[in-house]
Amino acid sequence: MVDTTAPLLRVSRPVSACSRCRSAKVKCDGKLPACTACERAGRSNECTGGSDQFARGKERSYVASLESKLEKLEKRLAALDAASRRPPAAVAEEEEEEEEEEQKPAVTSNANAAHSPRTLRRKKQEDDGEMEDLVADLGYMAINAVTRDFYGFADDISFGRIALRASSVSSILNSKPRARLPPRHTATRLVQHYFDKIFTTLPCLNESSFFGAVDSVYRDESSASPFDSFCVYMVLAVGTMSLSKSQDSPAAHQAACFVKAALEHVDTVISPSEIKGVQATLLLVQYSMLEPSHFNSWYLIGVASRIMIDIGLHQEPLKVSKRKATEMDLRRRVFYCVYTLDRSISMVLQRPFTFSDDSVLVSLPRVTEAPLRNTLTPMTAATHLFKLRKLQSEWYQSLHLSGSDPLPNPSAYIRHHTALLHEWKHTLPHPSLSPSTHNWLLLEWHYLNIYIAAPSPKIPRSSQEGMQQIYTHSSSYAFAFRSILSDSPTSGFVYTYHDALRTYFVGSNLLHALFHMGQAVLEQAMDAIDGIVFILDSMIIRWPDAEALRDKFRAEAAFVVGRLEEVAPPRVAPTTAPWHIPQHQQPGGHVATADFGNVAFYRYV
Repeated sequence: MVDTTAPLLRVSRPVSACSRCRSAKVKCDGKLPACTACERAGRSNECTGGSDQFARGKERSYVASLESKLEKLEKRLAALDAASRRPPAAVAEEEEEEEEEEQKPAVTSNANAAHSPRTLRRKKQEDDGEMEDLVADLGYMAINAVTRDFYGFADDISFGRIALRASSVSSILNSKPRARLPPRHTATRLVQHYFDKIFTTLPCLNESSFFGAVDSVYRDESSASPFDSFCVYMVLAVGTMSLSKSQDSPAAHQAACFVKAALEHVDTVISPSEIKGVQATLLLVQYSMLEPSHFNSWYLIGVASRIMIDIGLHQEPLKVSKRKATEMDLRRRVFYCVYTLDRSISMVLQRPFTFSDDSVLVSLPRVTEAPLRNTLTPMTAATHLFKLRKLQSEWYQSLHLSGSDPLPNPSAYIRHHTALLHEWKHTLPHPSLSPSTHNWLLLEWHYLNIYIAAPSPKIPRSSQEGMQQIYTHSSSYAFAFRSILSDSPTSGFVYTYHDALRTYFVGSNLLHALFHMGQAVLEQAMDAIDGIVFILDSMIIRWPDAEALRDKFRAEAAFVVGRLEEVAPPRVAPTTAPWHIPQHQQPGGHVATADFGNVAFYRYV
């Protein structure tokens, strides 16, 4: 009777690993007289076959000799192909140079050849290629200890499951049933909603391949690839959750069931050595921002960032590594999606970035030439958002992650970066943006104008000019967001739990500015305070955690307004807000004695 519980061994070639590679659990290429791993480690004399069957000089050497001959023939074919493509003039010029070199003395020709520009350039390309291969080999050795080929007896452990376990907030999904595919017309509407509202700013998928995956899954789900099934179910989940208006709505339940179906493929899909692993994790990040009670977006974006760096998406490939235009564009889009979400989530939670800008060297994706992008969705909004994230990343690292020594001229610094934000706003491509995308980008712009002027370790106290900037943009943010939410049933505006955190941050800075500017702006500030309360009220139905943010803001606002009214001259009709809290619910000492110039007061995570 065959033991079906034992893990299946998958052998990709008829060569056994040597004893050293087998004990170290690294990939062995089986070359003779010693494999590459043993040669690099200086252990060539220890490279012996794992069994007598594949000892030196037997079957193993025959396979190695065939591989060696194949490599030599491929190199000769490549050289002949390159020579055939060069123009005759270039070939003739090289032949003349070779004849001149042959006529020179041997010693002189050898010395000149070693230092000629052509030779040095060729040697540099070879060195760059070897370096890229070495980095890839080291990355492969480091991350393959948790991939499927090394499961052994622990076949229930995988990189995907470890990442999922670390980022899980609760076990709610375990009690959800697996969703079945909805009718095709329903799926089409959900997918179109996703591409219209979310993909326009986070284009992490190959659009043409995705629609092919939809056809494949609906034709026969059992024969579709795991990645295709995962992406289809996750896009359905994100699209459905973005339409949910409350935590207990049918849409929220259906979205969770879609995620349950997608996670059946997590072992295969979230791979630490492929770009597909980054794409799959980005879809989970998008879902976690809409439903923070299931997954922690901070951990997930960290996983996506580390996979992205491991496979080298944060650097442009070397010229010696030829890649198709469509592949290059997808690499860039996936990288900037990770970059955008990492910067956004880090700033919302006031935490350091996963990777610094110093390590990044990637061009922006193409805006035009849709055939080269393999996507029909315009990339105008996405590339404009990427530019905004690069601007905010620079000053966030400088103000919040580079020590606490105050800047010598903070006003000039804020003024310069505010001018860059205004320049970005003036270049917004209005005709090509949908109203909802345009409104969302403007909210981001107001939020960043507040963030740059808010107290920070480098600028512990804002100037009067900075206070005015905070007050102006906080009020504009409150009025604009309240108007959007009032029209949300028809606007199709997609917002996340992070927008609730941003709103509380904006409201806190509004109170900060109001406290320092005093009675001069109190009348106008009351409407903005009402707007902040309205926004947080609207989000409580969807995210109950927003209630704590609203209550805390109400307490802080009541305290600030009360203090300003105490020092104001007598008035016929005192200002009393509709959200005024009773005396027995006044904020505790930590709020009443809070220093509104201290940035620590605004750390809400």
